Amino acid sequence: MDAMSSPSLEATVQRAYTRCAADLRRVFGDRFVALVASGPGASAAFASQITAGDLDALGAIAEAWHKDSLATPLVMTPSEFHRSLDTFPAEYQALIDHHVLIDGTSPLVGAVVHEADLRRACEAQARGHLIHLRQGWIDLGARHHGLADLMVRSAGPLRQLLSNLARLQGAAAGNDTALAAFAAKTGMPETLVARILALTDAPHQSRALVPEMPAYLDACEHLWSFIDAWRSS
Repeated sequence: MDAMSSPSLEATVQRAYTRCAADLRRVFGDRFVALVASGPGASAAFASQITAGDLDALGAIAEAWHKDSLATPLVMTPSEFHRSLDTFPAEYQALIDHHVLIDGTSPLVGAVVHEADLRRACEAQARGHLIHLRQGWIDLGARHHGLADLMVRSAGPLRQLLSNLARLQGAAAGNDTALAAFAAKTGMPETLVARILALTDAPHQSRALVPEMPAYLDACEHLWSFIDAWRSS
């Protein structure tokens, strides 16, 4: 599976990750391998060996990353990454497809997620996405901006699911427009999907989308049914 084009990071995010990489180099020293990122909320730090002392040292500086609006990176060895490709196929495929090398030598080069593993992951993703939306509606529906926030948070997982499914179907899905067009082939409303995906860059538009929440749930049910029928065919 060939990697898709890498995303670009905003200048402020790039600078924040550069500081994070410097922190990682100070902690790991010559054991530092790489820091790769696909956005402020998703990154992975690689070191040839990881000790409890390393985790203590990183814990002491993690708050600085959070102040820079970065999530704490996943921390693993290159060997752990390659040996768990079949355990986290969807998550790792998304990282392989959409990442920026911040510093070091990327262990992602040449990494391959097997199609059978990704097929199983797509079904689990579709199930989980729908169930989490339902649970979120129960938990957040009565709160101010609750459903709007839920829709914003759902945009990234929906993009990842559609990207993985499009890859397995051999469809072109390099951007959100292509993903929305692909989603229409599964029975989802193309315009609605496009508006959901756009929330990643324009979260302020989420309040206007709240009335579409029932249609969004219905669309996710169609997607799950599509994957069920496709996998059993």
